[in-house]
Amino acid sequence: MSEQKVDTENTQVSAEVKQATAAKAVCAADMLQQGKRFRVKKISRLFWVTVILPTVCSLVYFSVWASDRYVSESSFVVRSPSHQASSGGLGALLQNAGFSRAQDDTYTVREYMSSRSALSALEKAIPVRSFYEDKGDIFSRFNGFGLYSAHEAFYQYYKGKVNIAFDAVSGISTLSVESFDAGDSQKINAALLNRGEELINRLNERARKDTIAQAEHNVAVAEERVKEAAGEMAVYRTQNGIFDLKAQSEAQMGLVSKLQDELIVIQTQLDQVRAVTPENPQIPGLQAREKSLKREIKQQMQMISGGSGNSITAQAAAYQRLFLENELAEKQLAAAIASLESAKAEADRKQLYLEVVSQPSRPDMALKPHRVYNIIATFFIGLMLYGIISLLAASVREHKN
Repeated sequence: MSEQKVDTENTQVSAEVKQATAAKAVCAADMLQQGKRFRVKKISRLFWVTVILPTVCSLVYFSVWASDRYVSESSFVVRSPSHQASSGGLGALLQNAGFSRAQDDTYTVREYMSSRSALSALEKAIPVRSFYEDKGDIFSRFNGFGLYSAHEAFYQYYKGKVNIAFDAVSGISTLSVESFDAGDSQKINAALLNRGEELINRLNERARKDTIAQAEHNVAVAEERVKEAAGEMAVYRTQNGIFDLKAQSEAQMGLVSKLQDELIVIQTQLDQVRAVTPENPQIPGLQAREKSLKREIKQQMQMISGGSGNSITAQAAAYQRLFLENELAEKQLAAAIASLESAKAEADRKQLYLEVVSQPSRPDMALKPHRVYNIIATFFIGLMLYGIISLLAASVREHKN
């Protein structure tokens, strides 16, 4: 009986030990399961925040809510009537037609089309602001939440809707305008081309005015110089009794020559009379005539080259200076007049042209937004963000441990 009792007690103790061991195992399993659930819950919450929710929002927005955006395109080239070398393509074609592309002025037109001045001019022609403020979804249109309405804010928004691409090989610029309506995009594109052509016309007009004004100024200066030189010449002639110094000096030299010829004749005759009849009564008369001719010749020579200030030789330097100044002023005036005529003829030709290669298109299909691409991009960006945050969290836990 005692042995059976001992066996019974041992059996009960073994059963209790097994029950305790099983209970501990169940408890450990419950604790492990709870830890796994906690971690799964924590990871799932992070995945929801970084991947699932953004992707769902992107899917809903781009599939249902996002407004279509239409892009109107046109192309143009700025050219000048010169014979410079062109690179090829359309540039070579324009060169064969007597034109070459003006690349520097193309940059000017591009800069102007995307400037505040062009936007201000555009708003006077068409209600461009209402195209972007009254249409489109709340996230895409300008000032959708009504937080700001300043002109500068609209300009920054507008710059993102207009793009001008330039091909350096062909010299062609492509203008792209994006809006929420195909007709609005086409209107804005056409209006910008008109503003660009107006800029080219203003540049031509400014160059024409500057060129002609400078030429006219040169003519006025030359005319004034001619008047001054002619006045100085007239005053000199009046004061010195000289009209044409060269002609007068030639006349006086001719007179001296004649007097010298007559003197030679008188002297020859006097020598002959003295040789034949020394007491001839004609001798005193001939001698008086000889003295008179010598005196006249001396006076004339003094007038031509004497030491006084009224002699032709003394007046020649001043007269020649005035004569040369007057002649030079007249030549400068003739050159200035010819330059003015040339400037007017050159200014009548337009120096720059804005040639539209393709007119603004009216899109029949919305090219933006890229719905599928944006949804997929949101998903992958969320995955990247989830991976980064997970790595950071793991690093923090490892650092704590």
